[in-house]
Amino acid sequence: MKPLLLLLLTTTVSTAAYAQQAVLKGKVLDEQGRPVPFANVGPPGAEPGTATNEAGEFSLRVSKLPQKLAVVSLGYTTALLEVTSAAPVTVTLKASAVALPEVKVRNPDQLAAALVRRAYAKLARHQQEEEFGKAFYRQKQAHNGRYTEFVDAFYDVRFTGQGVSGWQLEQARYGSAQEDTGVEMTNFSAALRLIPVFDPKPSRRTLAVPLSPGSERIFAFQLREILESPGQETAVIDFSRRPGVDIFVPEGTLYIDRQTAALRRIEATVPIDHLMTLQLRQGTTLDAQTMRMTTDFAPHRDSLSRVQAIRAEQQIVLRYQNRPDTTTLNGNLFFYRYTARPAGKGYKTTGASYNDLKQARKKPYDAGFWHNREILRASPAEERVIRDLEQRKAFGAF
Repeated sequence: MKPLLLLLLTTTVSTAAYAQQAVLKGKVLDEQGRPVPFANVGPPGAEPGTATNEAGEFSLRVSKLPQKLAVVSLGYTTALLEVTSAAPVTVTLKASAVALPEVKVRNPDQLAAALVRRAYAKLARHQQEEEFGKAFYRQKQAHNGRYTEFVDAFYDVRFTGQGVSGWQLEQARYGSAQEDTGVEMTNFSAALRLIPVFDPKPSRRTLAVPLSPGSERIFAFQLREILESPGQETAVIDFSRRPGVDIFVPEGTLYIDRQTAALRRIEATVPIDHLMTLQLRQGTTLDAQTMRMTTDFAPHRDSLSRVQAIRAEQQIVLRYQNRPDTTTLNGNLFFYRYTARPAGKGYKTTGASYNDLKQARKKPYDAGFWHNREILRASPAEERVIRDLEQRKAFGAF
């Protein structure tokens, strides 16, 4: 049986500090009217701001109106607009032009391999440089189509070009429903923290990644297309395991700036069944499990880039009493502010044994902290999370 946890929701009134601010809400669509999820919305050239949810919706607190906004999403031309009121806005993004590799370059796959080498070399040169920021993490879990767990957490994060190296929990809230079957994950964020962007010292004991020295012996790189936007070209490079390679590796796509070799995105299907072990009770077997990860990067100084968001989805299909039993987990870590190193702040190392739920339960719940703290707007799917948990009496009441 899983423990019954409480999600406390605040009813504190707005403070004077928020009285001068405005909350902008809206939706980002493509030219066919379809939602654009995970687009970045914020003041141009400033902090990340916020991101759209799965339904393309966003909510952003600004200090004053009018306010200039930039809406950025890989594969689309950046939209710039000025918002003069708090009325909901709809932003339509135009798709970037796509150039086929055989038209754009003479040797597409040679260009792909060269860009991967340049991207790795750039990351390796700056691997000792630490960055700091504030991030919001949202996790939800569904069991056989019904949501059973929901977590929101704010962290102060220390990170490098390889990924998250440490963090300090600021506040968390969570809810859970009792389940007799399924999978209980106490450290799902480990996938977001422990699978590196690049690896300067690869070995057979660690997961091979395409951004590493000698990766061409393990991975085949193919230039799929080039995305063209004003002043920028992004090479879309698919990577896969070479024939004859006898180790399990991720497969997916790299998005690399053609001129600067700055990394813009990694999409990967991870061989998670070879990285984790499930403890199954008697009579339960594992049918299948999959994990997909996406890491987005924001432009940084000297034509570099730094982590902006990490998303992961894992599906585990068990067989219990000869029936499929499916658990789906989604995690989204989003940096909403980059900072200098805070004086006197310690960062807990986030190794494989770090237990998200255990750490969250150590913190006393601060209702006032959560008032007007919506970094990522709850989507219709996440509203369903809350509704499902309420129906199952997983949330407490005042």
